[in-house]
Amino acid sequence: MKRQSLLTAAVAAACFATGAHATNWFQLQGTEPSGIAAPVHVFGFIQPTYQDTGGTAVTGLGGAAAPFNNAVPKFNEVAPQDTSASSFNMLRARIAVRGTVLPISNKIDYFIMAEFGDNGYTGTGGYTPRLTDASVTFNEIPGMRVRVGLFKTPGPEEDLQGIPDFNYINFTNVSAQLIQNQFITGDAYAPAAPTQGVGPGGYLVNAAPIDAGRDQGVQLFDWFNNGPWQFAYAAMIGNGAPLYANAQSNSASYYGRIQESYIFDHSKGPHQAGITAWVWDHLGHQSLDIVPTSGLGYTRQNYTFKRYGVGAQYRSGFMTPGAVRVTGELMRGTGWILSQAPFAGPYQGAAGPVCGSAGNTSTGLCTETLYPGANNAAVGGYIETGVFVTSHWDLEARYDQYDRMTNNPGLERVFKTTTLGVQYYISPMARITLNYAINRIDIPHLAAVGNTVAQNNASAVASAKDDTIALQTTLFF
Repeated sequence: MKRQSLLTAAVAAACFATGAHATNWFQLQGTEPSGIAAPVHVFGFIQPTYQDTGGTAVTGLGGAAAPFNNAVPKFNEVAPQDTSASSFNMLRARIAVRGTVLPISNKIDYFIMAEFGDNGYTGTGGYTPRLTDASVTFNEIPGMRVRVGLFKTPGPEEDLQGIPDFNYINFTNVSAQLIQNQFITGDAYAPAAPTQGVGPGGYLVNAAPIDAGRDQGVQLFDWFNNGPWQFAYAAMIGNGAPLYANAQSNSASYYGRIQESYIFDHSKGPHQAGITAWVWDHLGHQSLDIVPTSGLGYTRQNYTFKRYGVGAQYRSGFMTPGAVRVTGELMRGTGWILSQAPFAGPYQGAAGPVCGSAGNTSTGLCTETLYPGANNAAVGGYIETGVFVTSHWDLEARYDQYDRMTNNPGLERVFKTTTLGVQYYISPMARITLNYAINRIDIPHLAAVGNTVAQNNASAVASAKDDTIALQTTLFF
């Protein structure tokens, strides 16, 4: 196996099993080693996972929300089913095939992968296995490779990186709520009732599968080496929807990312020692069918949203005693802010955030609230570190924060999580991960929420947020 650079191991088995000669995410995910790649290579990985969220119910609700006392908020149940506070689940189970289209050409590569795990990509609204990747890359043009099909978009590191470099079981709050977009389908949606406290400009919508950082389209990309320095770029135009959904508006989505790396001591490999910094941008468009207050027919409205960010990573080694990793990333979004079901509360009233009926935590009101206006804003980020205390034991710590609806004091909520973790690497292809997440929801402008009852209800929902413990086994083949 040939070892390569810092941001290489996008799809673990592809690298470990094939010795893929890759130097960054764009290269590993979209290309094959020139002249030595096999026409067909099959690989995959599984991640059986156990999670326990505590299952604390909301108490102390008053007014119209009183019937929801003793109901469990969705954020205290295990996604994607949201029916239990503790559960075993096959979080990811992927199988893939990739290679070069020999004997036609050794400059045309392909990559196909399907997801059979139960997660936000396959499990929201009912379990449905789905194709995650299906692309072809043309490598004929020097300095500008062309990738066509369904694949990961050039966005933030947490979304773009592969499973081997993802050292935690769950995504950060900002990635889960802001970056991994839900594609609302062509159903009609009604304005949120004022009694639910969602404020003006919100619409009740049904939960939808996430995009898992993927889109259908065309990407131009390449990378350039100059001694220890490496520059890489990618620019993409896409439908704004993954394969399981049609384009959500008449306008395309645009993505871009550039990154610069400094590689230490000519090191190579999926976890290469060095420093990398990146910036990325996403301009998206989606439409929504809205039922007017009269209830007669509906109107289709198109919306524009933006996502962008910056980050950096330092890594001194991998599976070596004393090897250290530090990563930080800041992300911001405007327009199209969604209060997803596991994160919907706490706004005034309990129907949305509790998403369950009194005495029954498995059924009830599971609508989400969408704020599509251009003035809406959110910002978040994380900083994380890991250190190998031996060649097999890796200690992790991560703090992440997501400030949602910063433009509206009554709706603004701040999600804060500190995750402590330990990993045991049996080998580079097999590991066991244990995480304990300390979760908190803050209401920075409680007085703006509404009257005393509304403030009390919002505080009751926020204080019900539980910590999470999770255990996962990862095996590549």
